[in-house]
Parts: sequence; C-alpha cells; structure tokens
Amino acid sequence: MSKQKRSLQKQQGQSMVEFSITLPFLAPLVLVLIMLLIQWVLIYKDKITLNAATFDAARAGALNHGSMSKMQSALAQGMMPLFMVDSGDDPNGLDVAAAFAKSKAHTAIASNITVLNPTSDVFNKFKQRRRYKDGPTVYEIPNDNLMYRNPQVETISTDKKLNIQDANLLQIEVDWCKRLEVPLANWLIGKIITLTDVDPDPTSDKFVNYVPNQEQLTCSALGAATSSTGETRYSGYYITIKSYALIRMQTPYRM
Repeated sequence: MSKQKRSLQKQQGQSMVEFSITLPFLAPLVLVLIMLLIQWVLIYKDKITLNAATFDAARAGALNHGSMSKMQSALAQGMMPLFMVDSGDDPNGLDVAAAFAKSKAHTAIASNITVLNPTSDVFNKFKQRRRYKDGPTVYEIPNDNLMYRNPQVETISTDKKLNIQDANLLQIEVDWCKRLEVPLANWLIGKIITLTDVDPDPTSDKFVNYVPNQEQLTCSALGAATSSTGETRYSGYYITIKSYALIRMQTPYRM
C-alpha cells in the first residue's frame, strides 16, 4: 500500500474519532434548532391567521361607525380556527361554539386593538353635528359624497395633515399574545422576551440588544399569571405579534 493511501486512511480515521467526540455536544444544539424552527412555523401560522382576522375587524369597524365592540367580536371570530380542537370527526355546532367562546375570552384578555386613524384630534377637526330622524343627535365624521367634498388639507399637528377623504380611512393595529408551546424553544425564547433589567447602551454591563416594548411586557405578565394558576397546558411564555389593516369607512365614524 502506498504512503499516500495509508495517510488518507489515517485522516479518515481521525475524522471519525473527532466526529464521535463532538457528536454528544452537537446533538443538543441540533435539537434546540429544530425546536426553534417548529416554534417559528407555529408563530408564522398564527400571524397569517391574525392578518386575516385584523382585516375582518377593520371591515366590521368600517360598517359600524368604528365600533370597538364590533371590531373585537370580528377579531375573535377570525381567530377562532386557532382554538378548534381536532377530535377526528367533522366539527359540529358545539365544537364551533366552544372555539368561539375560547377565542372571545382570549381576545378580551390577550389582545388589543388600537385605532391609528382617525385619532381624537382628527375626529375633533372633521366632526359634524347631525341629528337623524327619530334618533339622537351625534357627532361624526361625514361619509357621504366624499368625492364631491372639499379636499382641502387641514393641519392636525406639526407633522400631520389630512383632508376629509383621509379622515375616512380606518387604520387599526392589533396586538395579539401568542403562547409559546414548543418545549425547549419556549424556554429559550421566553427567557429573552421576559428580560426587563436591560440597558441598550453597548458600554453597559447589562447591555442586551433587545428591550421589550409595552405590548411584550403585557404578554409576559399574562404568561406569569396563567402559569401560576396551575394549568399545565400553559408554558408561561407569550410573545406579541402585530398586524395592521387599512380600509375606507362605509359609515360615518363616531367616537
């Protein structure tokens, strides 16, 4: 056997030994990466559902004078698929009712709808006093004959100028607390998103390139509350996901 072949066999044998030594250290890392990937897929699935539900909420608001209760109900209905239980049979009325009840409860305690437009300043600038037949007198942003109304831009603030047509655009932001349920991944992500004693200054000893916002702090508080109730199905860690929707009002906006 030539020296070159003997040298190649020695190198291959050395590589196998090195791989055998490092395998016990690589296996946990690979397992964590797989768990993180699965958790990311579940978060992405909920984000897609939230996007559709947010649009449904905005549409409900556009059809009902910007009613917050109507938007919350539409959001709960849109997120209902996440709470359906797969029993192996076709879902019946009771299954749907139970899923909607769970979704409505979660929406009430673990979500928030913020109206980005029109704000109170915009409403006060464009509102008109109207009295409907056999109804009360209300203040609202007029919605009829928009294409013929004066498009003159009004100054709302130093950095915001709108006209009556822009004031009839309903824009909302939805914050949803998503429970992290994948083992290992939920603990790893949860430890990061629950950091509070951090400093964004790179020269500080407490520097972490992540500072939880108020929405995440709210979700973290929810996780702490649910995990302390003894419910084993809760991991104790929630992450906030956001969605936005923009739609033109179909009814006069009221506050």
